[in-house]
This record gives sequence, structure tokens and C-alpha cells, in this order.
Amino acid sequence: MTAVLERTTAPTAAQGWWAKTRAAARYEYLMQVRRPAVWVVVIGLIALRCAAPLPVNIGSVTDHAALVSDWAGNFMELGPIGVGAVLADRVRREARLELNDLLASTPTGIGPRLWGKAIGAGAATITPFALCWAALLGYLSTKHGAGVIPVGIEVFATVFLPGLIFVTAFSLTVPFLTGPVLFRLGLFGYWVWGNMVGPDYGIPTPAGTPFEAIGEYPIGAWFHGFMFDARERGWNATSADAVISIAFLLLTALAALATAHYVLNRRSPS
Repeated sequence: MTAVLERTTAPTAAQGWWAKTRAAARYEYLMQVRRPAVWVVVIGLIALRCAAPLPVNIGSVTDHAALVSDWAGNFMELGPIGVGAVLADRVRREARLELNDLLASTPTGIGPRLWGKAIGAGAATITPFALCWAALLGYLSTKHGAGVIPVGIEVFATVFLPGLIFVTAFSLTVPFLTGPVLFRLGLFGYWVWGNMVGPDYGIPTPAGTPFEAIGEYPIGAWFHGFMFDARERGWNATSADAVISIAFLLLTALAALATAHYVLNRRSPS
């Protein structure tokens, strides 16, 4: 921790909001990316799901967009749970390490610390996710040609990032109220119910609608990938549906962080 603080330029009161946020983000990134749990949990869950990928005939797919997006669906089934699980203890971990008073004594401010944490710690936790994806794209390019790489970049931006930003925002805000253990249980329950329990089970669920977080609508609308739950509903994804799905996730994430910013400012004695 000391090495991280020494390598991160301390913001001064004269610096602007974005400069303070950037400094906080760099500090949070360096702190989070060094944690072994970040790598073990995220990579472990991705490997667990991709050991038996769906659809079962994914290896025979020849269309680059469909092939890459079907693999993306496998990454998104369990990977975001790992991202949320290792981010959930950031609040309690700082209290346990007695960092709250130290951080409060800096001129950074509540807003830059919160948004810097979301950017830095979120990016650090997504790093092993991104490296696993890059490794898969490298492997697929040896089998199917280099055309999978630009498609993979597009999939990362439109399928992965909205869902991962959504999970990051709630993993850094809800544990203020629930604590990390209860949040992890809730995240697991929500992710299974809201993304993997299809309408055929007879349970009301957002799975198969544009309001799920797993990225099924961008996969189906833009990359011709397999849509499990939307197909059960008899829906065909359109570009408008994909945009609605992405906008819903990003706006909800923004609302969660903005609400936490407001509440923390109200609670602050300064």
C-alpha cells in the first residue's frame, strides 16, 4: 500500500475535480489489480463456464460474428459475478485497514474518491476479464483467421462493458448498506434469476428482455449470436432493443453512483 501511495501523485486542493478523480482512480487501480483474489475469482469463474460452452455446437460455427458473440455469452454467464464479488469488500476493506481517516484527510473530496474508485477499482477488476478475452481471441484467430479480432473488440465494447459497468457501480455502492457478504448473496441470486432463469420456468424475470444485464440483445441484434431467453419469449432482437438494453445498464449504473455521491455528501460533516 505504501508503494502505491508513493507512486500516486497526491492531489492538492488547487487541482480540478477531474485531476483529483484521475489521481484517485490510479491509486485504486494499483491497489486492486495487485490482489490475488481479483485474478483467481474472475478467471476461475470464466474458466468454469467456458469448460462446457453453450451452445453445444459452438465449435462448428464459422461466421466470425456469431462465433465470437456465442463465446461472449459464455463469459457473461458467470464472469460478472466474480467481478462484483471481489469489488464488494472495498468499503469494509478500507475500514479494516484504517484507511478511511487517512483518505478523508486528503484534499481529494468525497466525489473524486467515489468516482475514482469506480473507475480505478472497476478497471482493475475487469483487467483479468479483458486478458482472458484477449487470450481467447488470439486462440480463435489461429483457427478462424484474424477477422475475429475486430469483432471481438466490438463485442467487448457493446456486450461486456455495459454489464460490467452496471455490476461495478452496484458493487461499490450497495455494500455501504448491506455489507459485502449479503451483497454477494444478493448479486448471485439476482444474476441467476434476472439473466439465466428463462420465462419457461414460469417465474417473473427480466431474462430475455432488454432489461437483463447479460448482453443477450446486443449479441442477437448486432452479432447474430444465439439468444436463449429471448427466443423462449418469441422475441427477435432489433438494433433499437440493443440500444435500449445498453442505455438501461449505463444509466442505472450512473444513477447508483450519483445517489451514493449525494448520500455520502449529506452524511459528511464538512
